[in-house]
Amino acid sequence: MTAILRITGRAALLVVLVFVLFWSALALPVFSGLRTPILEQMLSEQIGQTVYIEGDVSIILGATSHVRATKVEVPSETIENVNLAALEVLELELNLPALISGQIEIDNLIIDGLNVRLLTDTDGKQSWVADNRPEVSTTALGIQNDTVGILDFLSDKTVAFTSVALIVDNETTGFEFDFKLTNLHLDQLGDNAGATVTSHGTVNGQSFQIKGDYPRGQPFTTNANFGTITLGFNGNPIAAQNGGGFEGKLTLDTGEIGDLLELLRLDRDIEGQANLTADIQSQNPKLEITDFSTDLNLLNGQLLTAKGSVKDLIGFKGIDLAIDGRFYPQGDPPETATDLKNLRLTDLSTHIVGTENALEFQDLALTTNAFDNELKQIGPVRFGRVFRADNGNLTLENITLQAGPRDQPYFIAKGDIKDLLRLKEIDFSGTMSIPSSLFLRDLNAKSLGSVEGSFSVDDLQGFLSLNKFDAHTVDTEIWELRTQAKLGKVKDFKNLSFDFNLAVKDSAQFLAAIGQKSVNTGPLKVSVSANGKQDDFSSEIALTSGKSKLSAKLETSTAGARPLIQGRVSSQRIALQDVKDAVAVVTSIATRFRQPGTRGAKRDASKGKPTNLIELEDFLLDQDVDVSIDIKKIEGEQAITSLSSHLKAKNGLAQLGPVDVAYDGGYFSATAKMNTVKSPQLLSLQGTIKNWNLATLFSEFNTKYSAVGRLHGKFELTGNRRSVDAYVNSMRGSASILMSNGGISTSLLELSGLGIFPWLISEELRKGYSKITCLAAPIQINAGNVSFSSFVAETKKVQLVAHGELDWLKNTISIQAEARKLGRPLSRSAWPFEVVGTLTHPKIKLLHHNIFQKRADGATELPENRKSCVPDINQLKQ
Repeated sequence: MTAILRITGRAALLVVLVFVLFWSALALPVFSGLRTPILEQMLSEQIGQTVYIEGDVSIILGATSHVRATKVEVPSETIENVNLAALEVLELELNLPALISGQIEIDNLIIDGLNVRLLTDTDGKQSWVADNRPEVSTTALGIQNDTVGILDFLSDKTVAFTSVALIVDNETTGFEFDFKLTNLHLDQLGDNAGATVTSHGTVNGQSFQIKGDYPRGQPFTTNANFGTITLGFNGNPIAAQNGGGFEGKLTLDTGEIGDLLELLRLDRDIEGQANLTADIQSQNPKLEITDFSTDLNLLNGQLLTAKGSVKDLIGFKGIDLAIDGRFYPQGDPPETATDLKNLRLTDLSTHIVGTENALEFQDLALTTNAFDNELKQIGPVRFGRVFRADNGNLTLENITLQAGPRDQPYFIAKGDIKDLLRLKEIDFSGTMSIPSSLFLRDLNAKSLGSVEGSFSVDDLQGFLSLNKFDAHTVDTEIWELRTQAKLGKVKDFKNLSFDFNLAVKDSAQFLAAIGQKSVNTGPLKVSVSANGKQDDFSSEIALTSGKSKLSAKLETSTAGARPLIQGRVSSQRIALQDVKDAVAVVTSIATRFRQPGTRGAKRDASKGKPTNLIELEDFLLDQDVDVSIDIKKIEGEQAITSLSSHLKAKNGLAQLGPVDVAYDGGYFSATAKMNTVKSPQLLSLQGTIKNWNLATLFSEFNTKYSAVGRLHGKFELTGNRRSVDAYVNSMRGSASILMSNGGISTSLLELSGLGIFPWLISEELRKGYSKITCLAAPIQINAGNVSFSSFVAETKKVQLVAHGELDWLKNTISIQAEARKLGRPLSRSAWPFEVVGTLTHPKIKLLHHNIFQKRADGATELPENRKSCVPDINQLKQ
């Protein structure tokens, strides 16, 4: 037995001696060609990827042998003709006793001139991953190997790198990070207690440094600087029994956003600062983010904030973010938009949720400087890829957006944004299918069908263009909508082609379908067509209600110094009943329309509305207008039979008129004027009336007396045009009314002027009628106050003179009237009277005393050529 042990010991010693002699022989120069493949094989099996040594390999023999190799390459196993790593010099220490016992222990690596290229090609292949690497349990040298890759190989070793060039090149996203590191140290702490990492250099031309402390099983810290960007990640490892991985707090401060964009080699399109904080938990294969918060403050005062969480960032699942955006400095919003070209988006808020590579924008609220609009849900939104294009733009491709219910979306759009940071180079097309219930509140009837169509928009010419918009109604017989549109430049309405046709075949049936009271107007049709090129624009509008039709043809030119609109509005026949019915139908429909931003509730008027974008003042100020109006026949009103007018505006001075209205055998002619430059809120009216039938007016006012006669007059008034009430209550000016050869069905004028006994035997009392030979009423109007100093009415025997005032704003009236025998102004007034009190409940008082009047200059003689309807007292002479 002793001999057997002795023989065994000697054999083992011989093996060790042979191995030592073999290893010593490898150190000899004559065996340099043999050292290279052995070291290649050893390193390949240690890191799990093929290693080639194109230079020399030298060994300094010892218990800890020192190995030096030059020109070392690690080719990519997935992408041909690409090196994963190449280094000029590799030095390492090899534990010879461990090697003799069958273990490879390599440590204290020194690497100089390292070039690493982590490439992701356009197909998504990665240069550092081998798809079909076989599992190796023992090396070709019969030595145990439990490594799974380069990083695992380095994880427990002390390594010093000098002159490191690391390129991270993703051809799928277009981003490239070029690290040039003067040094990189991976230092192992004693007793297997962990490691530290330090490095200095540049990335994409900006300074870079990192310092990390990773004690085994203890909290760790990571701090990095990229130019002005600071990043910190402090956390804890998660025990294997709890699933492994790590968790911690991430903080990021970008410094100047422009510097970050330059670091990413993107165009420096925005300036400002941003910060981000988040709690991160990484447990293979899931990466969870909670308490995410970021603020993006741009140089011009814009602010974008986001808060929320992501259940799995790698799987793009469980996204829950609240986004708020302010696009103008706080307290300094843009002025209220008065036309489309001044419309600006001022605020945005939404709730983003996402699952299965798709996003949904819930409760999206958009606020502009004219009105706001709240959309309950937009999404899912799916993105193909985000990448850096060759021109330095951040590009978002293959976007799919839908709005409405997931199973039956209202809109589906697909497209790309080639310049995401500036929201330019947009190209989208899509389809729509919108139920009528989306437009009309409380609508359950399916008889109104839906609107279907398609559209496409882009800004590839440098401005936003609507290339196609087609829509039409389906699944309904009650109404029909067909519209087509193209718009070369949306902002300025250039190169427009537009056709809109709306027909309600049976208005009563339509109103019944939306739950409104029936108005039997018959068919209602609206058609609008418009075409425009660079400088010229033409449009035609036709409105049909019942048997009435109104049409308009307009031509617009922008070739001159100011835009010019010319055209004609005309109709051969308008029935007022058709107009009233059409207004009733439109009003009923309007009450059912959903108001933008309200979800059906009553809208806060203070927030504005889309119609505020069209202001008469700005319209007349920005262009010249020359449009005629001609309605040949008006039916349904006993008095008014036709209307014609002309609207002109030039350099901000606007005039409508004369508006000529035929009325019961007479006519009304008026002209409206505005100076939108100096006094845009004021509207001036001046005009005349001729041969208006007094009998018709008395009938309209439902007085108990009848009257005959033809009125003439003129007026000149100015007031605030904000509304009819505002105009009436603010107007100032004068008016006068004249009449001759009329009459009224009462003889009280004779009673007042002649006295009771002459009146009792008068012809007027017998006939119950007084013939009015003339009437003159010059009045002054001043913001609700109407005053007159000499209202005169004459019969064959009596002259009535009245003076006083009434005020409809203060609800007061005070008028005194005296009647005398014609041509005898110095005689007494038999029954003078006054009207006083409130305008709504006036009191008429007879004055029970005779009133004589006289001239201050003593004049007593009436001239032979006495003038009618001029107070006789004013005509006396000495």
